[in-house]
Amino acid sequence: MAERYYIAADGGGTKLLAVLYDEERNVISSSKTHGTNQLFRPKEAMLGETEQLASELIPDYVRRVESVDFSIVGDPAPFLDAVRRRCEIGRVRGYGEGGVALASAGVKYGVAAQAGTGSDAFLIQPDKRDAVGGWGMTLGDEGGGYDIGLKTLRAAVWAEDGRGVPSVLPALLKETWGMSALWEMVERLTGNPDMRSLVASVAHITERAAAMGDAAAVNVYKEAGHELALQTIAVVRRAGGSFIGPVVASGGAWKGSRHMFETFRREVKEAFPGAEIRFPDYEPLVGSVILRLMADDPGFEDGGYAALLRENKFSAFRYRVPADFKE
Repeated sequence: MAERYYIAADGGGTKLLAVLYDEERNVISSSKTHGTNQLFRPKEAMLGETEQLASELIPDYVRRVESVDFSIVGDPAPFLDAVRRRCEIGRVRGYGEGGVALASAGVKYGVAAQAGTGSDAFLIQPDKRDAVGGWGMTLGDEGGGYDIGLKTLRAAVWAEDGRGVPSVLPALLKETWGMSALWEMVERLTGNPDMRSLVASVAHITERAAAMGDAAAVNVYKEAGHELALQTIAVVRRAGGSFIGPVVASGGAWKGSRHMFETFRREVKEAFPGAEIRFPDYEPLVGSVILRLMADDPGFEDGGYAALLRENKFSAFRYRVPADFKE
């Protein structure tokens, strides 16, 4: 049995995902719970959820983890305290969203276009770091899951009223939420303490409608790709207009429809013709694993990432997009 254990975690607007693995990079266990951003969720709810996550993640025989590496939006203390109640922690390291997004593609430097529940564009270079976006659901987060969900709800309302193009969205919403009339969604949203997560979950309906060729849903995804392109172009231009490394489209919102990525790629290529634009190899969770390996193993950057891909030990956390996507 391995003697050294490690934890990596990724927390955002709608979920906290953690994995326990050993010194040979074998995955021991993983667990997932709801989002970590206390701007949108009650702290009391998070405390119970993180306790449950830690109990599922850490077996009784694990008395110590050498390192906990994470990227968590919001306060990481509830998660770390829950882990400490289960075992001793040797070291704690927190990373930014942009850094783990790039690391999940095997690189240190580049531009990360992050589209999860919210959205940001991060530029990480040897001598400069910058970010655009991330202003939250009231002031921004254009192109993220919440924004996609909100625009979908509006498109459904417009279709219902006759103000917009005909759409399957009203019917899909009523079916999914068990409503006899679209107006019932007003009551579901108004005063809901976790309204942000509920709205973000609507993106799954957008995905279904876009796959059916629904014009309103396709347009929502094209707008999302455009908004992410604007953020990406802005963060590069703020740095002088040039950068090294790829542009990595990271986060769950990208998986909804190829129209989002195709719009994004076309517009970024128009601004920076030489840019390499691609998806990561792994979910952001594994980015924290890779950043730890980069820091702890001087030889990792010389072939270590290729070896990690060959090992396929984190295969459960590969970043997967539908088959009709083309990079």
